Amino acid sequence: MPAHLGHEEFFTSLTNLLNTTSQKTRGSVYLTQKPLLNTNNTTTESASQPSILIRATDGNTNAPNLKTAEAKKKVSKTGSAASKVKISTVVSPDDLEAFYARLTTSLEYRGSNYGACPG
Repeated sequence: MPAHLGHEEFFTSLTNLLNTTSQKTRGSVYLTQKPLLNTNNTTTESASQPSILIRATDGNTNAPNLKTAEAKKKVSKTGSAASKVKISTVVSPDDLEAFYARLTTSLEYRGSNYGACPG
């Protein structure tokens, strides 16, 4: 798995991903988050507020599922597979509020320029 990006790199890559996905495929971009638990650290302070792993993917459903034999044959014949774009960053508890504020602003700006989903 590629290394996690810094926050600036993540926002730059996310902007590029959003632009590319909407212009080329009119597809979706998925944002996920989960706590990044450190099993080596046993302090209660870090366990109560772990860092958060933020991921964004382009939802490329055309990428073959490498768990199936048919997809493996296609990949071996062509030499490569259409890959899903994946970016991620780790946000510390202290930076979480500022990160979410910037993410919200970025997505609201994008929605105002391209038409927000009706809610």
